[in-house]
Amino acid sequence: MALKLHLSLCRVFTPLGKLQADSMMAKTNATVAILDSQDTGLDMLAEMASSAGLIALPAHNLNELAILLSRSQIELLVINATNLQVPLAAAFKQLADSLHRADVLVLVDATDVHTAVTAMALGAKNVLTLPIEPGHFKRYLGNLLERRPNGFICRDIRSQQLLALSERVAKTDVTVLIGGESGAGKEVLAKHIHQASPRSAGEFVAVNCASIPETMLEDMLFGHEKGSFTGAHQRYLGLFEQAQGGTLFLDEVGELPFSLQAKLLRVVQEKELKRLGGTEVIKLDTRIVAATNRNLQKEVLEKRFREDLYYRLNVFPLKLLPLRDRAQDILPIAQFLLQRHRSSMGALAVNAQFDSAALGFLQSYSWPGNVRELENVVQRALVLAVGGAIGLEHLLVDGGLDDFMEQMPSFELVKTASLLPKAMEQPLAQKRSHTYQATGTDGGYIGADLHNRGLSEVARDSEQKMIVTTLGRLNGSRKEAALELGISPRTLRYRLAKMKDLGIAIPG
Repeated sequence: MALKLHLSLCRVFTPLGKLQADSMMAKTNATVAILDSQDTGLDMLAEMASSAGLIALPAHNLNELAILLSRSQIELLVINATNLQVPLAAAFKQLADSLHRADVLVLVDATDVHTAVTAMALGAKNVLTLPIEPGHFKRYLGNLLERRPNGFICRDIRSQQLLALSERVAKTDVTVLIGGESGAGKEVLAKHIHQASPRSAGEFVAVNCASIPETMLEDMLFGHEKGSFTGAHQRYLGLFEQAQGGTLFLDEVGELPFSLQAKLLRVVQEKELKRLGGTEVIKLDTRIVAATNRNLQKEVLEKRFREDLYYRLNVFPLKLLPLRDRAQDILPIAQFLLQRHRSSMGALAVNAQFDSAALGFLQSYSWPGNVRELENVVQRALVLAVGGAIGLEHLLVDGGLDDFMEQMPSFELVKTASLLPKAMEQPLAQKRSHTYQATGTDGGYIGADLHNRGLSEVARDSEQKMIVTTLGRLNGSRKEAALELGISPRTLRYRLAKMKDLGIAIPG
Protein backbone atom coordinates (compact mmCIF):
# COMPACT_ATOMS: atom_id res chain seq x y z
CA MET A 1 0.00 0.00 0.00
CA ALA A 2 1.28 3.39 -0.88
CA LEU A 3 2.69 5.44 1.97
CA LYS A 4 1.07 8.83 2.45
CA LEU A 5 3.20 11.85 3.23
CA HIS A 6 3.26 12.68 6.91
CA LEU A 7 5.15 14.95 9.25
CA SER A 8 7.42 13.03 11.61
CA LEU A 9 7.39 14.17 15.22
CA CYS A 10 11.12 13.58 15.38
CA ARG A 11 13.46 14.31 12.49
CA VAL A 12 15.46 11.20 11.59
CA PHE A 13 18.44 13.05 10.19
CA THR A 14 20.99 14.80 12.40
CA PRO A 15 22.72 18.16 11.90
CA LEU A 16 25.38 18.05 9.18
CA GLY A 17 28.41 18.59 11.43
CA LYS A 18 27.55 15.82 13.89
CA LEU A 19 26.42 13.50 11.13
CA GLN A 20 29.69 13.76 9.25
CA ALA A 21 31.65 13.04 12.41
CA ASP A 22 29.48 10.11 13.40
CA SER A 23 29.24 8.63 9.94
CA MET A 24 32.87 7.55 10.13
CA MET A 25 31.81 4.96 12.67
CA ALA A 26 28.63 3.92 10.88
CA LYS A 27 28.48 0.29 9.89
CA THR A 28 27.50 0.99 6.32
CA ASN A 29 29.20 4.33 5.65
CA ALA A 30 26.66 4.66 2.82
CA THR A 31 25.18 8.14 2.45
CA VAL A 32 22.11 9.36 0.55
CA ALA A 33 21.46 13.04 -0.21
CA ILE A 34 17.80 13.99 -0.53
CA LEU A 35 16.57 17.07 -2.41
CA ASP A 36 13.04 17.99 -1.52
CA SER A 37 11.78 21.52 -0.88
CA GLN A 38 9.12 20.29 1.56
CA ASP A 39 9.91 19.11 5.09
CA THR A 40 7.27 16.39 4.93
CA GLY A 41 8.92 14.80 1.92
CA LEU A 42 12.35 14.99 3.51
CA ASP A 43 11.08 13.33 6.68
CA MET A 44 9.45 10.49 4.81
CA LEU A 45 12.42 9.76 2.56
CA ALA A 46 14.94 10.08 5.39
CA GLU A 47 12.95 7.65 7.51
CA MET A 48 12.94 5.02 4.78
CA ALA A 49 16.63 5.55 4.02
CA SER A 50 17.48 5.23 7.70
CA SER A 51 15.51 2.01 8.04
CA ALA A 52 17.52 0.59 5.10
CA GLY A 53 20.82 1.34 6.86
CA LEU A 54 21.83 4.55 5.07
CA ILE A 55 22.73 7.98 6.40
CA ALA A 56 20.36 10.68 5.13
CA LEU A 57 21.51 14.23 4.37
CA PRO A 58 18.68 16.69 3.63
CA ALA A 59 18.71 19.58 1.16
CA HIS A 60 15.87 22.01 0.52
CA ASN A 61 17.39 23.57 -2.60
CA LEU A 62 20.19 23.18 -5.14
CA ASN A 63 22.62 25.38 -3.20
CA GLU A 64 22.30 23.23 -0.08
CA LEU A 65 22.64 20.12 -2.21
CA ALA A 66 25.80 21.41 -3.90
CA ILE A 67 27.39 21.93 -0.46
CA LEU A 68 26.51 18.37 0.58
CA LEU A 69 27.98 16.93 -2.61
CA SER A 70 31.22 18.85 -2.11
CA ARG A 71 31.64 17.85 1.53
CA SER A 72 30.39 14.28 1.73
CA GLN A 73 30.84 11.02 -0.12
CA ILE A 74 27.34 10.69 -1.54
CA GLU A 75 26.47 7.34 -3.05
CA LEU A 76 22.82 8.02 -3.90
CA LEU A 77 21.10 11.29 -4.76
CA VAL A 78 17.30 11.39 -4.52
CA ILE A 79 15.63 14.30 -6.32
CA ASN A 80 11.92 14.99 -5.88
CA ALA A 81 11.10 16.53 -9.25
CA THR A 82 7.50 17.32 -8.30
CA ASN A 83 8.50 20.38 -6.27
CA LEU A 84 11.83 21.22 -7.88
CA GLN A 85 12.27 24.99 -8.11
CA VAL A 86 14.07 24.87 -11.49
CA PRO A 87 13.64 22.66 -14.58
CA LEU A 88 15.12 19.19 -14.13
CA ALA A 89 17.58 19.73 -17.00
CA ALA A 90 18.86 22.91 -15.35
CA ALA A 91 19.34 21.06 -12.05
CA PHE A 92 21.38 18.33 -13.73
CA LYS A 93 23.48 20.97 -15.48
CA GLN A 94 24.16 22.84 -12.23
CA LEU A 95 25.23 19.63 -10.49
CA ALA A 96 27.12 18.14 -13.45
CA ASP A 97 30.55 18.19 -11.78
CA SER A 98 29.32 16.04 -8.88
CA LEU A 99 26.74 13.71 -10.40
CA HIS A 100 29.29 11.26 -11.81
CA ARG A 101 30.16 10.22 -8.22
CA ALA A 102 26.66 9.17 -7.23
CA ASP A 103 23.67 7.24 -8.53
CA VAL A 104 20.70 9.52 -9.16
CA LEU A 105 17.11 8.52 -8.36
CA VAL A 106 14.38 10.90 -9.56
CA LEU A 107 10.90 10.93 -8.05
CA VAL A 108 8.11 12.00 -10.39
CA ASP A 109 4.33 12.20 -10.33
CA ALA A 110 2.70 8.98 -11.53
CA THR A 111 1.07 10.82 -14.43
CA ASP A 112 4.15 12.82 -15.50
CA VAL A 113 5.60 10.61 -18.23
CA HIS A 114 7.51 13.51 -19.81
CA THR A 115 9.59 14.21 -16.67
CA ALA A 116 10.31 10.51 -16.22
CA VAL A 117 11.63 10.20 -19.76
CA THR A 118 13.63 13.41 -19.36
CA ALA A 119 15.22 12.14 -16.15
CA MET A 120 16.41 8.92 -17.77
CA ALA A 121 17.73 10.84 -20.77
CA LEU A 122 19.70 13.13 -18.44
CA GLY A 123 21.40 10.14 -16.81
CA ALA A 124 19.23 9.20 -13.84
CA LYS A 125 19.85 5.66 -12.66
CA ASN A 126 16.18 5.08 -11.99
CA VAL A 127 12.82 6.79 -11.72
CA LEU A 128 10.18 6.09 -9.09
CA THR A 129 6.64 7.44 -9.09
CA LEU A 130 4.87 9.20 -6.24
CA PRO A 131 3.33 8.25 -3.91
CA ILE A 132 6.22 5.90 -3.07
CA GLU A 133 5.60 2.26 -2.30
CA PRO A 134 7.92 1.65 0.71
CA GLY A 135 8.84 -1.91 -0.25
CA HIS A 136 9.93 -0.85 -3.74
CA PHE A 137 12.03 2.01 -2.35
CA LYS A 138 13.72 -0.17 0.27
CA ARG A 139 14.55 -2.82 -2.34
CA TYR A 140 16.25 -0.14 -4.42
CA LEU A 141 18.24 1.02 -1.41
CA GLY A 142 19.12 -2.56 -0.55
CA ASN A 143 20.52 -3.08 -4.02
CA LEU A 144 22.60 0.06 -3.53
CA LEU A 145 24.08 -1.31 -0.32
CA GLU A 146 24.99 -4.58 -2.01
CA ARG A 147 26.97 -2.91 -4.79
CA ARG A 148 28.44 0.04 -2.88
CA PRO A 149 32.23 0.35 -2.71
CA ASN A 150 33.84 -0.88 0.51
CA GLY A 151 37.05 1.12 0.50
CA PHE A 152 39.13 -1.17 -1.74
CA ILE A 153 39.84 1.32 -4.51
CA CYS A 154 41.37 -0.01 -7.69
CA ARG A 155 42.02 1.84 -10.92
CA ASP A 156 45.29 0.14 -11.86
CA ILE A 157 44.80 -2.87 -14.15
CA ARG A 158 46.75 -5.13 -11.76
CA SER A 159 44.58 -4.06 -8.84
CA GLN A 160 41.47 -4.73 -10.90
CA GLN A 161 42.74 -8.21 -11.73
CA LEU A 162 43.42 -8.87 -8.04
CA LEU A 163 39.94 -7.65 -7.11
CA ALA A 164 38.31 -9.91 -9.71
CA LEU A 165 40.29 -12.88 -8.39
CA SER A 166 39.42 -12.09 -4.78
CA GLU A 167 35.71 -11.88 -5.63
CA ARG A 168 35.89 -15.28 -7.32
CA VAL A 169 37.50 -16.94 -4.30
CA ALA A 170 35.09 -15.06 -1.98
CA LYS A 171 32.21 -17.20 -3.29
CA THR A 172 33.89 -20.29 -1.79
CA ASP A 173 34.99 -21.25 1.73
CA VAL A 174 38.61 -21.72 0.69
CA THR A 175 41.24 -20.41 3.12
CA VAL A 176 43.04 -17.35 1.73
CA LEU A 177 46.57 -16.10 2.44
CA ILE A 178 47.20 -12.45 1.50
CA GLY A 179 50.81 -11.35 1.09
CA GLY A 180 52.06 -7.80 0.82
CA GLU A 181 54.05 -5.04 2.44
CA SER A 182 52.95 -3.40 5.67
CA GLY A 183 50.36 -0.69 5.06
CA ALA A 184 49.45 -1.89 1.57
CA GLY A 185 45.80 -2.58 2.50
CA LYS A 186 45.68 -6.29 3.30
CA GLU A 187 42.89 -5.89 5.87
CA VAL A 188 40.84 -3.82 3.42
CA LEU A 189 41.14 -6.63 0.88
CA ALA A 190 40.22 -9.20 3.53
CA LYS A 191 37.08 -7.22 4.39
CA HIS A 192 36.19 -7.09 0.70
CA ILE A 193 36.47 -10.88 0.48
CA HIS A 194 34.18 -11.20 3.49
CA GLN A 195 31.61 -8.72 2.13
CA ALA A 196 31.60 -10.40 -1.28
CA SER A 197 31.09 -13.85 0.26
CA PRO A 198 27.94 -15.75 1.30
CA ARG A 199 29.13 -15.07 4.87
CA SER A 200 28.69 -11.31 4.58
CA ALA A 201 25.81 -11.34 7.08
CA GLY A 202 28.14 -12.83 9.68
CA GLU A 203 30.86 -11.09 11.66
CA PHE A 204 34.25 -10.04 10.33
CA VAL A 205 36.62 -10.54 13.27
CA ALA A 206 40.22 -9.32 12.95
CA VAL A 207 43.21 -10.00 15.16
CA ASN A 208 46.81 -8.80 14.73
CA CYS A 209 48.97 -11.73 15.81
CA ALA A 210 51.96 -9.44 16.33
CA SER A 211 50.28 -7.02 18.72
CA ILE A 212 49.04 -9.45 21.40
CA PRO A 213 51.37 -10.98 24.01
CA GLU A 214 51.96 -14.69 23.61
CA THR A 215 50.50 -15.39 27.07
CA MET A 216 47.18 -13.84 26.02
CA LEU A 217 46.92 -14.88 22.39
CA GLU A 218 45.84 -18.48 22.98
CA ASP A 219 43.08 -17.35 25.31
CA MET A 220 41.89 -14.70 22.83
CA LEU A 221 41.80 -17.13 19.92
CA PHE A 222 40.27 -20.19 21.59
CA GLY A 223 38.47 -18.82 24.67
CA HIS A 224 38.23 -20.26 28.18
CA GLU A 225 35.78 -21.71 30.67
CA LYS A 226 34.85 -20.09 33.97
CA GLY A 227 37.38 -21.01 36.66
CA SER A 228 39.95 -22.39 34.21
CA PHE A 229 42.60 -20.09 35.70
CA THR A 230 42.93 -17.39 38.33
CA GLY A 231 40.82 -14.45 37.29
CA ALA A 232 38.58 -16.43 34.90
CA HIS A 233 35.34 -15.32 36.52
CA GLN A 234 33.14 -16.18 33.55
CA ARG A 235 33.18 -18.08 30.28
CA TYR A 236 34.90 -16.27 27.37
CA LEU A 237 34.18 -17.13 23.74
CA GLY A 238 37.38 -16.81 21.72
CA LEU A 239 37.73 -15.07 18.38
CA PHE A 240 37.14 -18.29 16.45
CA GLU A 241 33.73 -18.66 18.06
CA GLN A 242 32.96 -14.95 17.74
CA ALA A 243 33.46 -15.37 13.99
CA GLN A 244 31.02 -18.31 13.71
CA GLY A 245 29.19 -18.01 10.41
CA GLY A 246 31.56 -15.23 9.34
CA THR A 247 35.26 -14.62 8.72
CA LEU A 248 38.28 -14.60 11.03
CA PHE A 249 41.13 -12.43 9.76
CA LEU A 250 44.55 -13.43 11.12
CA ASP A 251 46.73 -10.42 10.35
CA GLU A 252 50.54 -10.79 10.46
CA VAL A 253 50.17 -14.54 10.94
CA GLY A 254 53.91 -14.90 10.32
CA GLU A 255 54.47 -13.35 13.78
CA LEU A 256 52.52 -16.12 15.52
CA PRO A 257 54.63 -17.75 18.26
CA PHE A 258 55.93 -21.16 17.23
CA SER A 259 54.39 -22.75 20.33
CA LEU A 260 50.90 -21.72 19.18
CA GLN A 261 51.26 -22.74 15.56
CA ALA A 262 50.54 -26.42 16.28
CA LYS A 263 47.33 -25.53 18.14
CA LEU A 264 46.24 -23.24 15.32
CA LEU A 265 47.00 -25.97 12.79
CA ARG A 266 44.71 -28.41 14.56
CA VAL A 267 41.84 -25.93 14.74
CA VAL A 268 42.19 -25.00 11.06
CA GLN A 269 42.50 -28.65 10.06
CA GLU A 270 39.76 -30.17 12.23
CA LYS A 271 37.42 -27.15 12.29
CA GLU A 272 36.83 -27.66 15.99
CA LEU A 273 38.31 -26.53 19.30
CA LYS A 274 38.18 -26.88 23.06
CA ARG A 275 38.18 -23.78 25.23
CA LEU A 276 40.93 -23.51 27.83
CA GLY A 277 39.87 -25.51 30.87
CA GLY A 278 36.98 -27.08 28.98
CA THR A 279 36.15 -30.58 27.70
CA GLU A 280 33.38 -29.72 25.22
CA VAL A 281 34.35 -29.96 21.53
CA ILE A 282 33.08 -26.85 19.71
CA LYS A 283 32.36 -27.31 16.00
CA LEU A 284 33.41 -24.30 13.94
CA ASP A 285 31.85 -22.72 10.89
CA THR A 286 34.45 -19.99 10.37
CA ARG A 287 36.18 -18.90 7.19
CA ILE A 288 39.87 -18.03 7.67
CA VAL A 289 41.68 -15.28 5.81
CA ALA A 290 45.30 -14.78 6.87
CA ALA A 291 47.80 -12.08 5.92
CA THR A 292 51.53 -11.59 6.28
CA ASN A 293 54.27 -9.18 5.24
CA ARG A 294 56.87 -11.95 5.65
CA ASN A 295 58.03 -14.52 3.10
CA LEU A 296 56.52 -17.57 4.79
CA GLN A 297 58.38 -19.99 2.50
CA LYS A 298 61.64 -18.50 3.78
CA GLU A 299 60.31 -18.65 7.34
CA VAL A 300 59.59 -22.36 6.85
CA LEU A 301 63.12 -23.04 5.55
CA GLU A 302 64.57 -21.21 8.56
CA LYS A 303 62.38 -23.25 10.96
CA ARG A 304 60.43 -20.24 12.25
CA PHE A 305 57.10 -21.28 10.75
CA ARG A 306 55.57 -24.74 10.57
CA GLU A 307 55.49 -26.16 7.09
CA ASP A 308 52.20 -27.99 7.67
CA LEU A 309 50.50 -24.80 8.89
CA TYR A 310 51.86 -22.88 5.91
CA TYR A 311 50.21 -25.30 3.49
CA ARG A 312 46.95 -25.19 5.44
CA LEU A 313 46.82 -21.40 5.18
CA ASN A 314 48.22 -21.05 1.67
CA VAL A 315 45.31 -22.77 -0.08
CA PHE A 316 44.61 -19.71 -2.23
CA PRO A 317 47.36 -17.07 -2.16
CA LEU A 318 46.76 -13.45 -3.14
CA LYS A 319 49.56 -10.90 -3.51
CA LEU A 320 48.75 -7.23 -2.86
CA LEU A 321 51.27 -5.06 -4.66
CA PRO A 322 52.86 -2.07 -2.92
CA LEU A 323 51.39 1.30 -3.82
CA ARG A 324 54.44 2.30 -5.91
CA ASP A 325 53.74 -0.64 -8.25
CA ARG A 326 50.11 0.32 -8.87
CA ALA A 327 50.56 3.98 -9.64
CA GLN A 328 47.10 4.46 -11.12
CA ASP A 329 45.61 3.76 -7.69
CA ILE A 330 47.49 6.58 -5.94
CA LEU A 331 45.39 9.61 -6.86
CA PRO A 332 41.97 7.89 -6.45
CA ILE A 333 43.04 6.65 -3.01
CA ALA A 334 44.37 10.11 -2.10
CA GLN A 335 41.07 11.73 -3.12
CA PHE A 336 39.14 9.12 -1.15
CA LEU A 337 41.25 9.75 1.97
CA LEU A 338 40.92 13.52 1.49
CA GLN A 339 37.14 13.27 1.41
CA ARG A 340 37.07 10.88 4.38
CA HIS A 341 39.19 13.07 6.68
CA ARG A 342 38.44 16.66 5.77
CA SER A 343 35.05 16.80 7.50
CA SER A 344 36.77 16.07 10.83
CA MET A 345 39.41 18.80 10.39
CA GLY A 346 37.25 21.86 11.00
CA ALA A 347 35.76 24.59 8.87
CA LEU A 348 39.03 25.54 7.13
CA ALA A 349 39.41 22.06 5.63
CA VAL A 350 35.90 21.21 4.40
CA ASN A 351 36.61 22.53 0.91
CA ALA A 352 40.24 21.38 0.70
CA GLN A 353 41.45 20.21 -2.70
CA PHE A 354 44.86 19.23 -4.11
CA ASP A 355 46.32 21.69 -6.61
CA SER A 356 48.05 20.46 -9.77
CA ALA A 357 51.55 20.52 -8.26
CA ALA A 358 50.40 18.52 -5.24
CA LEU A 359 48.74 15.94 -7.49
CA GLY A 360 51.97 15.66 -9.46
CA PHE A 361 53.97 14.99 -6.30
CA LEU A 362 51.46 12.45 -4.96
CA GLN A 363 51.69 10.57 -8.24
CA SER A 364 55.49 10.69 -8.43
CA TYR A 365 56.44 9.80 -4.84
CA SER A 366 57.45 6.17 -4.16
CA TRP A 367 55.35 5.73 -0.94
CA PRO A 368 57.56 3.33 1.01
CA GLY A 369 54.92 3.27 3.75
CA ASN A 370 52.17 2.48 1.22
CA VAL A 371 48.57 3.54 1.86
CA ARG A 372 49.25 4.09 5.57
CA GLU A 373 51.90 6.71 4.74
CA LEU A 374 49.64 8.31 2.12
CA GLU A 375 46.90 8.66 4.72
CA ASN A 376 49.36 10.33 7.11
CA VAL A 377 50.40 12.82 4.41
CA VAL A 378 46.77 13.65 3.58
CA GLN A 379 45.90 14.31 7.23
CA ARG A 380 48.98 16.52 7.69
CA ALA A 381 48.06 18.48 4.58
CA LEU A 382 44.57 19.11 5.91
CA VAL A 383 46.06 20.52 9.12
CA LEU A 384 48.52 22.80 7.30
CA ALA A 385 46.52 23.94 4.25
CA VAL A 386 44.82 27.33 4.27
CA GLY A 387 41.94 28.47 2.09
CA GLY A 388 41.18 25.02 0.73
CA ALA A 389 44.19 24.71 -1.60
CA ILE A 390 46.66 21.92 -0.79
CA GLY A 391 50.03 22.66 -2.42
CA LEU A 392 53.47 21.07 -2.46
CA GLU A 393 54.46 22.86 0.75
CA HIS A 394 51.71 21.01 2.64
CA LEU A 395 52.76 17.48 1.65
CA LEU A 396 55.10 16.27 4.39
CA VAL A 397 56.27 12.71 3.79
CA ASP A 398 57.20 10.29 6.57
CA GLY A 399 60.74 10.32 7.89
CA GLY A 400 62.77 11.10 10.96
CA LEU A 401 61.83 13.99 13.23
CA ASP A 402 64.57 16.22 11.86
CA ASP A 403 63.51 15.56 8.26
CA PHE A 404 59.90 16.21 9.16
CA MET A 405 60.64 19.54 10.80
CA GLU A 406 62.79 20.60 7.85
CA GLN A 407 59.80 20.08 5.59
CA MET A 408 57.45 22.02 7.86
CA PRO A 409 56.34 25.31 6.29
CA SER A 410 56.75 28.47 8.30
CA PHE A 411 53.80 28.83 10.64
CA GLU A 412 53.69 32.56 10.15
CA LEU A 413 53.55 32.08 6.40
CA VAL A 414 50.71 29.61 6.71
CA LYS A 415 48.84 31.77 9.21
CA THR A 416 49.00 34.90 7.07
CA ALA A 417 48.61 33.32 3.63
CA SER A 418 44.93 34.14 3.48
CA LEU A 419 45.73 37.81 4.12
CA LEU A 420 47.97 38.25 1.06
CA PRO A 421 46.78 40.93 -1.39
CA LYS A 422 45.00 39.54 -4.41
CA ALA A 423 47.71 41.02 -6.61
CA MET A 424 50.25 38.73 -4.91
CA GLU A 425 48.07 35.62 -4.77
CA GLN A 426 47.45 35.42 -8.50
CA PRO A 427 51.04 35.30 -9.74
CA LEU A 428 51.91 32.68 -7.13
CA ALA A 429 48.98 30.52 -8.14
CA GLN A 430 49.94 30.81 -11.78
CA LYS A 431 53.54 29.86 -11.12
CA ARG A 432 52.55 26.92 -8.94
CA SER A 433 50.24 25.56 -11.60
CA HIS A 434 53.09 25.81 -14.09
CA THR A 435 55.46 23.71 -12.00
CA TYR A 436 54.49 20.38 -13.55
CA GLN A 437 54.20 21.83 -17.06
CA ALA A 438 58.00 21.59 -17.19
CA THR A 439 60.07 20.09 -19.97
CA GLY A 440 61.46 16.59 -19.84
CA THR A 441 65.11 15.85 -19.24
CA ASP A 442 65.76 15.80 -22.95
CA GLY A 443 64.39 19.35 -23.36
CA GLY A 444 61.07 18.26 -24.88
CA TYR A 445 57.61 18.79 -23.39
CA ILE A 446 56.96 16.43 -20.49
CA GLY A 447 54.10 14.67 -22.27
CA ALA A 448 56.45 13.52 -25.02
CA ASP A 449 58.70 11.95 -22.38
CA LEU A 450 55.99 9.77 -20.87
CA HIS A 451 56.09 7.32 -23.78
CA ASN A 452 59.52 6.08 -22.87
CA ARG A 453 59.59 6.62 -19.10
CA GLY A 454 57.16 6.30 -16.22
CA LEU A 455 55.16 9.24 -14.84
CA SER A 456 56.90 9.05 -11.50
CA GLU A 457 60.39 9.38 -12.98
CA VAL A 458 59.40 12.12 -15.40
CA ALA A 459 57.60 14.19 -12.76
CA ARG A 460 60.50 13.88 -10.31
CA ASP A 461 63.11 14.83 -12.92
CA SER A 462 60.97 17.71 -14.11
CA GLU A 463 60.65 19.10 -10.60
CA GLN A 464 64.40 18.83 -10.04
CA LYS A 465 65.12 20.46 -13.39
CA MET A 466 62.75 23.32 -12.59
CA ILE A 467 64.43 23.93 -9.21
CA VAL A 468 67.94 23.91 -10.71
CA THR A 469 66.91 26.18 -13.58
CA THR A 470 65.19 28.66 -11.28
CA LEU A 471 68.14 28.79 -8.87
CA GLY A 472 70.55 29.30 -11.76
CA ARG A 473 68.51 32.17 -13.18
CA LEU A 474 68.27 33.81 -9.72
CA ASN A 475 72.01 33.42 -8.96
CA GLY A 476 71.38 30.80 -6.29
CA SER A 477 68.97 32.86 -4.17
CA ARG A 478 66.96 30.32 -2.18
CA LYS A 479 64.49 32.92 -0.93
CA GLU A 480 63.62 34.26 -4.40
CA ALA A 481 63.52 30.76 -5.89
CA ALA A 482 61.06 29.55 -3.24
CA LEU A 483 58.83 32.56 -3.92
CA GLU A 484 58.86 32.00 -7.68
CA LEU A 485 58.27 28.23 -7.34
CA GLY A 486 55.34 28.85 -4.99
CA ILE A 487 56.73 26.79 -2.10
CA SER A 488 58.06 27.67 1.35
CA PRO A 489 61.82 28.14 1.94
CA ARG A 490 61.78 25.13 4.28
CA THR A 491 60.25 22.93 1.61
CA LEU A 492 62.86 24.12 -0.88
CA ARG A 493 65.65 23.31 1.57
CA TYR A 494 64.22 19.84 2.04
CA ARG A 495 64.05 19.26 -1.72
CA LEU A 496 67.62 20.52 -2.19
CA ALA A 497 68.91 18.20 0.55
CA LYS A 498 67.35 15.22 -1.21
CA MET A 499 68.82 16.35 -4.54
CA LYS A 500 72.29 16.68 -3.01
CA ASP A 501 72.00 13.12 -1.69
CA LEU A 502 71.38 12.04 -5.29
CA GLY A 503 74.53 13.86 -6.44
CA ILE A 504 72.72 16.67 -8.29
CA ALA A 505 74.76 19.88 -8.56
CA ILE A 506 72.96 22.82 -6.93
CA PRO A 507 73.64 26.37 -8.26
CA GLY A 508 74.97 28.86 -5.70
